[in-house]
Amino acid sequence: MKFKPFALTLPLLAAALASCGGGSSSPSKEIVVPFWTTFGQKNAEALQKKANEFASIMEKQQNVKVRIDITYQGSYDDMLNKVTNGFSAGNVPTMAIAYPDHVANYLANEPKAGDYVYNVAPYMEDAEIGFGKQSYLGDAKGKDDFVEAFIDEGNHYIHQGTYSMPFMKSSEVMFYNFDAAKRAMATYKPEIANSDDKIKEFIGSLTWDEFLKFGEHCLANKSTVLDTMKQPIWYDSDSNLFISKLFQEKIGYCSINNLNRGQIDFETGENRTKAEAFVTSLVEARNKGLLTTKGVEGTYGSDSFKAGESLFEIGSSGGTGYAMPEGAAFEVAVAKVPVSNNNPSYVSQGPTVAFLKNPSLSKEANDERAKYGWQFYKYITNPDSNVYLCIYGSEGYLPVRYSAYDTPEFAEFLENGEIYAETAQVLINDINGNYFNSAVFKGSAELRDQCGGIVTAALRGTGGTVTQIFDEAITQAKKGF
Repeated sequence: MKFKPFALTLPLLAAALASCGGGSSSPSKEIVVPFWTTFGQKNAEALQKKANEFASIMEKQQNVKVRIDITYQGSYDDMLNKVTNGFSAGNVPTMAIAYPDHVANYLANEPKAGDYVYNVAPYMEDAEIGFGKQSYLGDAKGKDDFVEAFIDEGNHYIHQGTYSMPFMKSSEVMFYNFDAAKRAMATYKPEIANSDDKIKEFIGSLTWDEFLKFGEHCLANKSTVLDTMKQPIWYDSDSNLFISKLFQEKIGYCSINNLNRGQIDFETGENRTKAEAFVTSLVEARNKGLLTTKGVEGTYGSDSFKAGESLFEIGSSGGTGYAMPEGAAFEVAVAKVPVSNNNPSYVSQGPTVAFLKNPSLSKEANDERAKYGWQFYKYITNPDSNVYLCIYGSEGYLPVRYSAYDTPEFAEFLENGEIYAETAQVLINDINGNYFNSAVFKGSAELRDQCGGIVTAALRGTGGTVTQIFDEAITQAKKGF
């Protein structure tokens, strides 16, 4: 279902335009704020609508003509390459969609600290444009209105401060074939097999070990549960599987040392022993036919899931629509991903915004652009705007402010959004803010890739023993540090 777009900010906009502004004379110049994105057409159209509203408000309230120049730059990798090359060419935007790993690279490439990336911590507390200071931008509440883990993400770089801000967020969830799960329950837990609610409650409360045990039962009874099943479980991200389990098991992942360089915390000692033991347990599950991953198969699990070849698919909430089979071939349900060690820890994903400095411009010109870019950021993360942007063409993403969840429009979405609403309910009520943020530094992206490679190689049975696979991955990751 595509949820209908709302004109969420019209009352806000009308009130802003009707109120007393900063004077009746026309602005003498136009301030252009370049904003590079990775968004497709629907998201881009929604963002442009908000940029137009923002321009109207700013002209009335501050007597300033501001144009947010939104341009599509391709994939996240394309964005990384264009921004990195743009610093030397003098062609970078004021605002850019990024992964935290990308921002870490921008910081690492600075000739001196502060040359390329703004620390926006001072903006948050600014007396005039800080959080909660401009009600006409819909910014009535302060920093505490943001989901803590989302805003904390920007604080884990090599420098003190905040170098990126959350825009829309997602995490991993578990899609499952409810019809097949219900058939499995007839022999696994017959006492709840006649209650849809109890079945969903049971699956939503599974630990990782219980999950594998249930998958083993489903596979053993595939003739009655799902006769087209090839394996019960498909995990879309080898990297997320590895890193999430490290956090859940309280195994060190990575950190920044006293030389402001990254280090791998599972390289040696007890952390290494525990990490290898976990990967060995994945190999055992793979050998039983219980699970596979995108790294092993070379493709996401949505097609296999829709074809009835997997009962469970673990993937991004931002990809909710891809899990829906044609013609409603079976009922799709959503649950939180089972965790280990009774320690709910989930990856935080989704678009982040960085504020950059163009080396070809003066400090004054960069600062002027950043000042208005920051105010636009506040506008697109106010409750109404953020709900609109998350719903309109972005099903599966969550707003970043608590107050957004209390808007009538978001309540209607949760009531009528069907599978997208079910995903949002899992993120809000079941995951409930239990996200982890890891250190990001030059080479952290390569480390993440190598962690995924550990899982892929081990499950494929290539690259030698688990210990040899770890040794090679760590060696390769450290080359990027």
